[in-house]
Amino acid sequence: MAKKRKKKKGGLLTLILLIIPAGLIVLPTSILFGVGMIPTIVAYVIDRDPDKSAPITVGGLNFCGCMPFAIDLWKHQHTVAAAAKVFADPLSWLVMYSAAAVGWGLYYGIPPLVAGMEIARAEKRVEVLKQKKVALVQEWGPNVAGDTFDDTGGFEAEDA
Repeated sequence: MAKKRKKKKGGLLTLILLIIPAGLIVLPTSILFGVGMIPTIVAYVIDRDPDKSAPITVGGLNFCGCMPFAIDLWKHQHTVAAAAKVFADPLSWLVMYSAAAVGWGLYYGIPPLVAGMEIARAEKRVEVLKQKKVALVQEWGPNVAGDTFDDTGGFEAEDA
C-alpha cells in the first residue's frame, strides 16, 4: 500500500516570508539566476521521476555556468543595470545554457553507458562460466553437469 505524502502547511508561507524578501535584497543576483537557470526549471517541470534526477544533473551544471557572472556582479557593480549588461552579452547566454546542455548530455548519456557496461560484464561472466563448465565436463564426464546446456542459453532436462 502506497503511503500518501502529507504536504506541510505553511510551505508557501515560508517561501513568501523568507525567500522573496531575500531575493529582493539581492535583486540583481536573483534576476541573473532566475533567467540563467531556466533550463533547470524546465528540467524540474518535465521530469516525471519522483527522485527528480534531471533537475539535479542539469541544475548543478547550469548553476556552475551562471556562477562566473554572479561573481562578476558581486566583484564590480551589484546593480540591475549590471545584470542587464550580462544578458546583453551573447557569450554569457552561451556559457550558462551550454553548461545546462552538458547536464542534459550527462543525464541522457550516462545511464545507457552504464547499462552497456553492465551487459558486457554479464556476458563476459557467462562466457567464463561456460568455459569452466566445459572444463569440468571434460575432466569429470557429462554426469557432473546434471542438466545439459543447450545452444539457446537455457537448460534442457536430462532424460534418465
